Amino acid sequence: MALLGIDGGQTATKACLYDPTCGVCVIAEGPPIDHMLTLNGQVKSRQGIQLALRALLAKTKMAETVEMAFVSISGVHKEHEDMIKSWITECVHVDRIVVEGDVKANLAGASAGKNDGVLVIAGGGSIGYYSYGENEFVAGGYGHILGDEGSAYWIGLQAIKAGIRHSEGRGMPTLLHERTLQYFGELSYWGIKKRIHADKIGRDEIASVARLVHQSADEGDEAARQILRQAGNELGELAVSVLKQIKEKGGVKNVRIVYPTGGVFQSKRWVLDSMAETIQRYDASVEIRRPLYPPVIGAIFLAACELNRTIDEEKLNQAIGGTP
Repeated sequence: MALLGIDGGQTATKACLYDPTCGVCVIAEGPPIDHMLTLNGQVKSRQGIQLALRALLAKTKMAETVEMAFVSISGVHKEHEDMIKSWITECVHVDRIVVEGDVKANLAGASAGKNDGVLVIAGGGSIGYYSYGENEFVAGGYGHILGDEGSAYWIGLQAIKAGIRHSEGRGMPTLLHERTLQYFGELSYWGIKKRIHADKIGRDEIASVARLVHQSADEGDEAARQILRQAGNELGELAVSVLKQIKEKGGVKNVRIVYPTGGVFQSKRWVLDSMAETIQRYDASVEIRRPLYPPVIGAIFLAACELNRTIDEEKLNQAIGGTP
C-alpha cells in the first residue's frame, strides 16, 4: 500500500507517492499555495494541491492503493482541514488523511524522522521550530506583516528600501537601486509604491527580489551584503530562541543540532555563515547540519509514523535515486 506525502509551500507544491513494498517513489510538482484565511488564498491552495496531485497521478498507478496521506501546508488552520481533505479526495482515494502545518514535515525530512534538532525555515516566510513528544517550541512564523524576518520576502523588502534610500541620497550607493527598478519595470520608486499599495505587486514578487540581493552581494555590493548578513542574524535568533525555550522547559532531551531549510540558505557565504555565527555566540557546541531529505519526503516519514511503521532509509534512498 502506497504512502502519499504533500508539501504545500509558497514557492511550490510537491506531492510524493512511495510504496515501501515495491520500492517505488514518484515525485511531482505543482504551483504554490497561499495563506488559507482569504478566499483567493483558498482558491490558489486548491489549485496548487490538485495540480501537483494530477501531475503525480499522470506518472504512476500506485494511487489506486493509497493507504495514508500526510499533508504539510504552510499557514494552515484547524478549520481548513476538512476542506483540504476534500480537495485531495476529489483527485485520489485515500484511506486516511492527516493535515498539519509545514514545520512538522520540514523537521521530519531534515532529520529523517528523528526530530533530533531545531528546524529553521527560510523561504517565502521564516520560523524556528522543534517538537518532542507533546512539546512544541516555536519562534517566528507570524507572517510577512508581523514577522518573517530573514525570509526571502523580508530580504526583498529590505532591497526595495535600500533602493529608496539610495535614490534619495540618504543611504549607501547600491546596485539594488537600478536592478530593483528594472525588475519591476518602473522609472521611480513611486511607481513601485503605488503598485504595492494597490495590491498589484504580490508577496511572491517581492520575495523574488531576494535573487537580486544575492547576485549583488556576490558582486561586491555592501548594502546587499549587509541585508543578507542581517537576514542570517535574524534566522540565527529564531534558532537561539527555540534552543532557550527547550532549555527552560526542563525534562526535554538536550538538543545541539540546527537544521536550516529553505531557499534563502542557498546563500552560504552571507546568510548561512551569519546564522551560524549568531547561534555559536549563544552556544558554540551547537552543530549546523544539512537537511537529509526535503519536506515532501518528511511527509512520507510522518505518514508511516501515523501507521506505526518505520521507513527503511536504504530502500528509500534507492527508490529516490541515491543517498540524499
